[in-house]
Amino acid sequence: MFLDDADPAVLRIPASTELTLEFEKDFPYGPDDPHIAGVLVRATGNHVRIEQQVILLGTRELPDFLRGLSDDFRGWTGERTWRSLEDELRVTARHDGHVHLRWELTHPYGDAPWTFTTTTRHGAGEDMRSLADAFDELLDPQT
Repeated sequence: MFLDDADPAVLRIPASTELTLEFEKDFPYGPDDPHIAGVLVRATGNHVRIEQQVILLGTRELPDFLRGLSDDFRGWTGERTWRSLEDELRVTARHDGHVHLRWELTHPYGDAPWTFTTTTRHGAGEDMRSLADAFDELLDPQT
């Protein structure tokens, strides 16, 4: 559903009719590093194309965060946030019967730092579990 059939190293999440988030597996220190993983995140649409490398502490944190949201499909109060190791990506979740994920990409380096934010909407429960499973598969160093 989220993984690209032609290229399983790419996960796509439609953010709107004109915008897609893409996550491409990227192991900056090689696939055998048990501590550091990464993804190249792209937001592409009619009026935007950005990308940012995101460093992850291992391959489990993001899928586990998403799976926790799925497990709490009945809802929660307030927001829940996950951050990448160097804070280039934040995912903030809120629940109103559906799960709204705010994806915030930050490029704080150089002369022209920027931040990009978009929100995706997902069904609570199985849709969130499918997203967590897709990130599990994407980040598996054996694939």
